[in-house]
Amino acid sequence: MAASPQSVNFEEVGKAFTQHFYMTFDTNREGLASLYTDQSLMTYEGTQIMGQAAIMNKYRSLGFNQAKHNIKTQDAHPNPLQPNAVIVFVTGDLQIEGQEYPMKFAEVFHLVQTGASFIIANHIFRLNIG
Repeated sequence: MAASPQSVNFEEVGKAFTQHFYMTFDTNREGLASLYTDQSLMTYEGTQIMGQAAIMNKYRSLGFNQAKHNIKTQDAHPNPLQPNAVIVFVTGDLQIEGQEYPMKFAEVFHLVQTGASFIIANHIFRLNIG
């Protein structure tokens, strides 16, 4: 995701990131690798996963090949303590192949600008079950 190194419009970054992330997840999950680094940390349903390789292994082990995200809300904030960083919160429905009903989910991303792009420094995913 390209961005100007001088000024970040956090709302535009949040919207563009959200569209890119879920479209890529739904059509080519392997394409998400470039969004993570070896220092990226994901918490997936309470389990912490560190680094690009481990995160991609988690995606490969999810037990389904096709998914469709229907985004309901997306909010973005600048990080006042870290210039050119954006926090994105997303909620929506996740429809998995072979399941009749979608599942509610919530996700948080902490994006950090590196050069002209953003990477995911921190990522938290939860299903809203119960």
